[in-house]
Amino acid sequence: MTLWKSTIARLFTSHRAHLETLVRRRVRDREVASEIVQDVFARVLAAGTNGSDEDNKRVLYAAARNAAIDHNLTASRRHHMLAELLPEQLSPGQPSEDAALQAREAIAALDRALAQLPARTREIFVRRRVNGESNAEIGQRFGISVSAVEKHLLRAMQHCRAAVADHLNLASKDFR
Repeated sequence: MTLWKSTIARLFTSHRAHLETLVRRRVRDREVASEIVQDVFARVLAAGTNGSDEDNKRVLYAAARNAAIDHNLTASRRHHMLAELLPEQLSPGQPSEDAALQAREAIAALDRALAQLPARTREIFVRRRVNGESNAEIGQRFGISVSAVEKHLLRAMQHCRAAVADHLNLASKDFR
């Protein structure tokens, strides 16, 4: 075990319970507090040491406090946004058969457009847009620059937009 990992393990053993108590007071939920503290330790482990044990301890406590504050702010925003929604916005009715058919056909057009892309461009697009990987992660995986990843994504987006636009234009002509 590396020195940093053993240091984090020691800090975790020594301070986890106290950090969870402090966070729980702020978020008022034991499970959420536990998750926040675990996330803080994971982020601190990934970030590396800040010097002395005292410095590392300070970083842990500050990070836990900030994570609890962020959690509360996010929960508050979510609560206010939901309070402003109308009941109709919360449970929209079923789409009409025509709308559902049009949506399925548009998705099929998009699937066809994706299938027409070069394999590498398609995989980069899927990793970014579906899997949520960062451009840097994708670039590292393929051994290309972030700029090259962005070019693949741009090419894929332009191709897919054109294919869906063509589909929509054809569909609108069918109704005339």
